[in-house]
Amino acid sequence: MILLRLDLATSYLFEIIQIMKKIFNFFQIKKTNFWLLLIMVPVLISVPFLGAAVHDFQKLAKEFQKSAILDFISFTIKGERYPLLHTISELRFRVFTKKLGINQREETRSCSKKRAYGISVPNEHKKMCEEYDTLVDLAKISLIKASLFQKIYQNAEPSLLNEIERQRARDSVRIWIRQKLNCLNDKFRCGRDEKKIIIRMTNFDQKILNVYIKILKNLEKKLFPEEQIATFIKKKDIKTLCGFADQSNAKNPKPGMKLISGGIFIMGSKEGMSIEKPVREVYLDDFWIDKCEVTNYEFLHVVAQHPFLRKSTFPSKYHDGDYLINWKNDLVPEIGSELKPVVNVSWYAARYYCNYLGKRLISEAEWEMATKAGTDSAYSIEGGVEFLSDYAWFRQNSGGEIQNTAQKLSNPNELYDLHGNVWEWVYDWFGVFTNVKSRNPQGPEFGKYRIIRGGSWSDSAEYLRSTMRRDALPTSTFKNVGFRCAANKNIPLTSE
Repeated sequence: MILLRLDLATSYLFEIIQIMKKIFNFFQIKKTNFWLLLIMVPVLISVPFLGAAVHDFQKLAKEFQKSAILDFISFTIKGERYPLLHTISELRFRVFTKKLGINQREETRSCSKKRAYGISVPNEHKKMCEEYDTLVDLAKISLIKASLFQKIYQNAEPSLLNEIERQRARDSVRIWIRQKLNCLNDKFRCGRDEKKIIIRMTNFDQKILNVYIKILKNLEKKLFPEEQIATFIKKKDIKTLCGFADQSNAKNPKPGMKLISGGIFIMGSKEGMSIEKPVREVYLDDFWIDKCEVTNYEFLHVVAQHPFLRKSTFPSKYHDGDYLINWKNDLVPEIGSELKPVVNVSWYAARYYCNYLGKRLISEAEWEMATKAGTDSAYSIEGGVEFLSDYAWFRQNSGGEIQNTAQKLSNPNELYDLHGNVWEWVYDWFGVFTNVKSRNPQGPEFGKYRIIRGGSWSDSAEYLRSTMRRDALPTSTFKNVGFRCAANKNIPLTSE
């Protein structure tokens, strides 16, 4: 372990010093330079050993992370005054149990007394106490490094947030956070044990304290994201025609969604591009579809509950590096964009979002059926392209930027922004249509590109046609591509 590494380092260092003296005498190097280099040698040699200690502690932190999180939430819910203190006590016992082979807490008491007061220990306990000291020193070395302390927390944060949500412990954790912040702001508001734990964790080093305070404040923001945007969204604005803030009831079983009756419809276009042909009959079962494109507000509520989808934690293999690039951080969308469609999301993120809510990405056939709404013209609106600006945001009227949802008229199915505002990811792989007749098609089984539909604020009217198709890599993120979700008729949705 670390002590053994340090013993070896000491012996090697002594030999190196003797060799260096001979070399410096041979080359007649000045004495002052010799002692300067001599001071640097142990520093340079100690770096690998310190790195090994940090690595070992990171392994320990990862190994016992889940149990520590469960303990902390449990103590917090019970209203314990010092849940972190109890958690560390439990964690230390678990580590000692596994690493030292102890079965009872009393077994390390003599080691603790030796460490604190220099009291000698029986010979049979000496080896265990050496390992005990190593583990304690390992934790102290690691926790007083602000960068490592922050990294350990960041690795644990997604699991912590998930567990808080799972056990509905947001309010309890908030009370704990406020107690800690009060203690840090005013030492007279700290309990005795509370002071001890802060001293142990931070040694009152200002750099570490700043990290600790930042973590506490950010955690509270992430637990209550709705408070961060409350100043930007008025209650009446939330209850838009999209209905995503409505409550589920018998008359409205799926808030924010519209039931589309199934049947046969004509898919494709005779006059369109080659990839829109041939015209064919498609049968679809009944399905639900979101009235509006998913907004930043809605997306925020999901990522607040489910850290997997956050810009800092969403796996890089599922996006191109610009995922949610327009968000300030994990839980702060661009100011003023709360009711605009979420963009810079990959196909994978869109699909994961829908699945998390018990929905799914809409198929290409469903999207076209919902958009056409029984019409056979290029646009599902009365009057054609001449009246397109009443129903859609596109290059001619958007002012060169994305717009809030549901600001234009709906199509005959009471759906908004199917034409324009943002392109929308659909489930299907891109491919050439082959079957003249099909039932509930979902495109090719394999492919390289996924389909996007509907046109956007940056496109000309031609790209907003009901049958227009474009393709993109599923990892792609664009400032003019969003999505909406669908659901089968008889499948209940997950409560948010």
